[in-house]
Amino acid sequence: MTLARVVGTVWGARQSAGLSGRRVVEVRPLAVGRAVPGTRVRQDEGDDLLAEGSMLAVDPLGADVGQLVLVAIGSRVRDLVLGPEVTTKHCVIAIVDEAVVEPPGGWAAGQSVRRTP
Repeated sequence: MTLARVVGTVWGARQSAGLSGRRVVEVRPLAVGRAVPGTRVRQDEGDDLLAEGSMLAVDPLGADVGQLVLVAIGSRVRDLVLGPEVTTKHCVIAIVDEAVVEPPGGWAAGQSVRRTP
């Protein structure tokens, strides 16, 4: 799964039958590995963590541009969330309000989440 920000919506005059009536969004993954452990990533911040490049995903949840989403990739997830007739393996499975970057290996005693104003 990938944490990403919606950067646009893709519209097409014609599309394959498996995408008919489906909403497709362009998302940019977040490079959370660059963040300081404890950093909170929210809807209105964290653009400095955007990775290069983007991907397209079918969005059954209706996420707006700027929102954080969780994108799952794979035919099993697609089959469960959208159905096997959909012609992509990239699916938005959650709209994320906030994510906290954990340190490698998890939290140790005494560590805390970095508060942002």
